[in-house]
Amino acid sequence: MAKPVSTGRLSIWRSSLLTLPVLLWSMLMFSRALAQPGLAPKLAAVITLAFVVFLFHQMMRTAETNRWRRYFFVALGFLFPIGFVWDLIALRGSMSIPVEKMISGDTPFCFLAIPMMILPAALTKTIIFPGSILPTASNPHAIAAMVALWLVATLALGKGWCAYGCFFGGIEEGFASFAKKPRIKRLDPRWRWMPWAVLTAVILLSAATVEPVYCTWLCPFKAVTEYPQVRSLETAAQAGIFISLFLGLVVVLPFLTKKRTQCSFLCPFGAFQSIFSKTSAVDVRIDTARCVPCNLCENNCPTLSIDREAVKAGRPMMSCMRCGACVDACPRDAALWHIKGTEPGAGTERARLLHLYAAWAFAVMFGGSIIANTLSKLIGMVV
Repeated sequence: MAKPVSTGRLSIWRSSLLTLPVLLWSMLMFSRALAQPGLAPKLAAVITLAFVVFLFHQMMRTAETNRWRRYFFVALGFLFPIGFVWDLIALRGSMSIPVEKMISGDTPFCFLAIPMMILPAALTKTIIFPGSILPTASNPHAIAAMVALWLVATLALGKGWCAYGCFFGGIEEGFASFAKKPRIKRLDPRWRWMPWAVLTAVILLSAATVEPVYCTWLCPFKAVTEYPQVRSLETAAQAGIFISLFLGLVVVLPFLTKKRTQCSFLCPFGAFQSIFSKTSAVDVRIDTARCVPCNLCENNCPTLSIDREAVKAGRPMMSCMRCGACVDACPRDAALWHIKGTEPGAGTERARLLHLYAAWAFAVMFGGSIIANTLSKLIGMVV
């Protein structure tokens, strides 16, 4: 293995030069918002643009990835449900979904349903999610647009979707960031198999019942987005499950463990994304010759993707979401960014840049628009 090249801190001029493409891309992404009438959308676009460009500049300047990524991701996680629920109440007067809306396909599409849709679509040519294929006036979050966006991002980033695009994960990371130290320091690694069991079960059950079973019964994030109207014992049980899972796996356990426990122990979409780990051009490797058993990479990994066996193997597990926490934490530069097909340890700075340009371009386009839209609503309340 080639000797790793540590990126180190960069000069303000070099970091600014490396940030220039992100600035130009961000200006392009927010050009429409800047052209809208009224002060609120313009001010929200300027704030969001400055925010994402500043964070990328700090990534370059400090050579730290996860710290600055997390600021963006947590902001996205907490602002998304505010804007989403705001729109729902404006359109329906409630977070709950009336049955007639579900029947008419007037439900915003959620990417978590994608794994459950594949088998029914292949076997019966049926789309089991109660949403519209193309955008409508009352439902701009259409199936076709979201699936296309997911596919492009997944081919480019693989499991990186979970670190730069999944606003639900941002909520978990937010609660995981509140405590300075974990109260629970050791989690049974066997729980890592649970998302794969859930993924297998919901795919088969969704095909058998022709409905998105995970969305109907298990999704914790229904508690902060939308849910069926409570009209019966069944819908009351569903609401109870959503709230319990949200409080347990998204709020309490992340706070106690400083880990993304819902992602690690339940989320079938996260397991599904792990299958695409091979599609991204950049991954993380571990130089076993430089590594000492300090366990910092294992302790700092938010998704339990590194353990002693992974360190011995020289790479994280396929659930690695390219957040950079292990690389930032390693005191000996043993955890490395790596371009697939090249010798591990060579060109680590190029590998990091290649990953971050792709990841941040997606983050600005997808998450940045969500942040700006929510900020525009909040600013509109006071100006």
